[in-house]
Amino acid sequence: MHNPESMSCNSRCGVAFLVSKDIVSFVTEIDIDSDRIIGIQVNLPNVQTFIILSIYLPATTQPHQLYQYNVELLHEICSVYKDMGSIILMGDFNTKIQGPRYKFNPDERSRLMYSLIQEYELFSVNTQMFCHGPVTTFQSYDNGPSTCIDHILMPLSEIGKVSNAKVIDSQPFSVSDHRPILCSITIENSVLTHTEGEQSTRSVSWDRARKFGYINDYSFALSQHLWTSEFPRHEINKLIIEDYYDKIVSAIKQAEQETLPYSIFKPYQKPYWNKSLTHLRDMMRLKRIEWLNNCNCHDLKCDAFNHYKQAKKAFRDAQRSAIDEYESAIAQKIENDIDVDQKSVWIILNKRKQKPHTCTALKKDGTLFTDSNDLMNIWYDHFQNVFFAICVQ
Repeated sequence: MHNPESMSCNSRCGVAFLVSKDIVSFVTEIDIDSDRIIGIQVNLPNVQTFIILSIYLPATTQPHQLYQYNVELLHEICSVYKDMGSIILMGDFNTKIQGPRYKFNPDERSRLMYSLIQEYELFSVNTQMFCHGPVTTFQSYDNGPSTCIDHILMPLSEIGKVSNAKVIDSQPFSVSDHRPILCSITIENSVLTHTEGEQSTRSVSWDRARKFGYINDYSFALSQHLWTSEFPRHEINKLIIEDYYDKIVSAIKQAEQETLPYSIFKPYQKPYWNKSLTHLRDMMRLKRIEWLNNCNCHDLKCDAFNHYKQAKKAFRDAQRSAIDEYESAIAQKIENDIDVDQKSVWIILNKRKQKPHTCTALKKDGTLFTDSNDLMNIWYDHFQNVFFAICVQ
């Protein structure tokens, strides 16, 4: 959810954005004074800007003037941002919108919405013939009529970029009267590869792998994958060797992905992190490996040990400096906003408030257990004995 702290449950009418972590660095929130319309601006590299609005317009039980006011607000927002990028509107419009596979007699609400669609040359994705699934998106109460009031509106100029569109039919466990709408668009020339230090790097968590016995699973999976890779028996040349090498590497990677747990760097846990820290950390690790392989001594006259200590000191100094800069920036923001935007200040302060830490422990037969799996097994045995005794009685 994009900036969820800025929205309170009491003031919003059911609009929100869930933004992938892969693109969150390219997303900025649009300041809209409304509890029914929110927006984000997506600036992807080498791609046109997208202005995306999430909408929940008043229901038919609300006064028509309120609905008209919100449509006029949409007009104003679109007029401001139409030259900045492609406008996409999505959500519950609480009115029917016509398309090739959905026809009806227009009412006052649909005519209001049609004027917006016509002015900004938009179309409803889910009313087009290429959209799969049900036409209607909302089922009225008490088996009332089904209508199409949820839409994704896009510019007509972008219709060729829609690669997939689908209305999801009702599911057994769905508690909503609305059907979700899925839409995929093709974006050309986009470069979404993160810069070094900003990406979420994946590495194997060997501690967890050893703790939970995944090493044996990995060995078995690797042997199974390598079993199908026969050693070259005929004439061997460079191409055959390269091909055999690729098969071995592929088997190792496949076995790793199937069996081993990963530790993933989460940028929000270290917001001060930058590319320089990544470089210094990698250098420190490299020097440490060289020191361990060389002598693993603590002699101050040892070059390998000194190089490792110097690299470690450089990394720690840079890390402290980055943390100080981040803290200073936060303090400066609080100082600048305290008189003009106290809400955002309190959001920062509440997020940084130290949360209480609790340690769940259980003592059994004189032994203290804190591991969650051990605790679960203890309670499992306890309740199994309790209910077994009840069944026997």
